Amino acid sequence: MKTNPYICLAIALLLSLTVSAKKQAADDMVIVAYVTSWTNEVPDPTMMTHINYAFGHVNETFDGVKIDNPDRLRMIVGLKSKNPALKVMLSIGGWGSGRFSEMAASAKNREAFVKDCARVVKDLGLDGIDIDWEYPTQSSAGISSSPDDTANFTLLMRDLRRQLGKKKLLTAATVCDAKYIDLGSCVKYMDFVNVMAYDMGNPPQHHAALFPSPISSHVTASQAVEAHMKAGVPVHQLVLGMPFYGRGKRDDNGLSAYDRTGILPKGYERRWDDVGKVPYIVNDKGELVRGYENTRSLAAKCQYVLDLHLRGGMYWDYASDNSQGDERTTLYLSLLKNKKATLPPRKVLVLAERGGLHEPFTATGLQWLEDNKDRLNMQLVIMESAEGLTKGELNQYHLVLQLNHPPYAWSKEAQEDFQHYIDRGIGNYIGFHHASLLGEFDGYGMWQWFSDFMGGIRYDNYIADKCDGTVQVEDRRHPVMKDIPGTFVIEDDEWYTYNTDPRPNVHVLAHVDEASYTIKTNIKMGDHPVIWTNPSKGARNVYFQFGHSKLLFDNPVFVRLLENAIKWTLEEK
Repeated sequence: MKTNPYICLAIALLLSLTVSAKKQAADDMVIVAYVTSWTNEVPDPTMMTHINYAFGHVNETFDGVKIDNPDRLRMIVGLKSKNPALKVMLSIGGWGSGRFSEMAASAKNREAFVKDCARVVKDLGLDGIDIDWEYPTQSSAGISSSPDDTANFTLLMRDLRRQLGKKKLLTAATVCDAKYIDLGSCVKYMDFVNVMAYDMGNPPQHHAALFPSPISSHVTASQAVEAHMKAGVPVHQLVLGMPFYGRGKRDDNGLSAYDRTGILPKGYERRWDDVGKVPYIVNDKGELVRGYENTRSLAAKCQYVLDLHLRGGMYWDYASDNSQGDERTTLYLSLLKNKKATLPPRKVLVLAERGGLHEPFTATGLQWLEDNKDRLNMQLVIMESAEGLTKGELNQYHLVLQLNHPPYAWSKEAQEDFQHYIDRGIGNYIGFHHASLLGEFDGYGMWQWFSDFMGGIRYDNYIADKCDGTVQVEDRRHPVMKDIPGTFVIEDDEWYTYNTDPRPNVHVLAHVDEASYTIKTNIKMGDHPVIWTNPSKGARNVYFQFGHSKLLFDNPVFVRLLENAIKWTLEEK
């Protein structure tokens, strides 16, 4: 990944670093995950080094700590049984959390407060305290403030360090421009500083660009780091904050759901800022209406952390990641495992029909997937039956590939999960051939939702004497049809017919010319779609009606179709 030229300005600030400081940052790399009290997700404790539990607050009498949902905090601490190296801290503060000013202004209140912090750390088995006072001397969050807050913040950190001792951690979350705190005076009391390099702007500007660009705001992540270094924070104590969410306007026509679903409303387009190293969304006028993060932008920020020998990365917040955990995995792979910018593999569940007439195609397809998984950055899980799928299991996959696996013999729970998975766009779908064997088979009833998904069809018949057929492309602009000739031949295949034409309910990409069959047959449909997608669903999806013979994998057009479909469905949104 190329480094932005603007990084040179930051590197100039690092000339005073010693080799030992660089080594310390590399050896002690941290990933700090904020986990909130109001969410239900149970974090994977292997994906980070530190959890900051949000939030605790200064109590009403200014002399102690009040914790939101303490039972959840106890559960988070219990995760250390799965990762003994995990550090769990209580983050005190947050936007709109007040009473800091009154507490810090009084030596008596400060003493009582820091003692209560030490008590909480001991009683709950915590590893330290994170102070998130937003912000000393500033009342925009609706909290009290005083001109003396900056000096009193330093006194607070001093007193916390004395009370917690050297073995417990003390950190702070700081505003991007390094204002409101005398960092040069108080950083000696802290283990590291979490720089909140997000919420730095609103549309038409990106809120968390890495480098200055035409769409960045008045401060970028790189400028936030530089501001902290100029304020006196050593580079090995700087942790770069990254958002797991987007920022737009309130009346954004449903774009706020994009972070969770990846579904882009009609009239909007995704773009990439190659200078600022961030993605964003524009409306039909080309105006930036939402800035957000994806694995590509987070990987760029991780590389920046590594290049500058920062202490690590922080993110807000764990629950804002997608079902597959792509964003937290990007930080884990980039900062901890590989020590270089790394895009996480895309998880693919292959439902493979083994044995019987379709075994040659399935076996050859599985081998092709295995041979190409690294090149296409896929992590494969092979299952021969959908009956064993547990509730919620599908949500971890970016793609379900139905490799001739039929749409029956699914458990009720698996059916419900698959419907949710496709309708909500949690992941994506590719189906082949036997996936449209819809009707009553082997004692199983019709799965009506799946029939509707396939265009409202029911299986009718097939050409048992396999034959070649010429396929004609209808939508050459669709990504699945990229570099595909206008017509091509599919050899030695079965050609299903249905009780009705799916065309009114799906977007047809190609059809077979029934006059081109290499045998004489009366098993025809007239209009006979063979590649289609259902755009009414949240999931990107494509169905290929052919897929019987292993000879398909000797056909470069078919291989291109398969690869195009995989790239399209696995493309980051």
